[in-house]
Amino acid sequence: MPDDAPPQDLQRYPFWTEEKLRNADTDRQGHVNNAVFATFFEAGRIEVLGDPRIADLTASTSIVVVRLLIDYRQELFFPGRVRVGTRTAKVGRTSFQFEQSLQSADGEHGHAEATCVLIDKASRKPTPVSEALRSFLLDPQGR
Repeated sequence: MPDDAPPQDLQRYPFWTEEKLRNADTDRQGHVNNAVFATFFEAGRIEVLGDPRIADLTASTSIVVVRLLIDYRQELFFPGRVRVGTRTAKVGRTSFQFEQSLQSADGEHGHAEATCVLIDKASRKPTPVSEALRSFLLDPQGR
């Protein structure tokens, strides 16, 4: 996070990714469009799901978002940078939920909850989350 950014919730989110705001992200109201927030949150989830430690754990599966809830906290304006913090809030039998925070030096701009389902690539049906994947999602630092 930039030096002037607020230190809120930094330890709560084990995964962080940074995104640069683009002029094309803005809408007629002059702020970053709400749909772009969803894209930033997607980048945060990819930070987790693209981690090389889970490549073998998810080789025969796909992960699909079945629910995305976004709370918009404050407007965001071009130019600038934002950071997305991501953590796993809970893991079920075939699904898991990410909690995410979109932050800049001005504080939190958005908060998201994304429910993802693990599906078998061949059958396209939900498949159980393995204990190894569950362990990684709930404790990526291996504490």
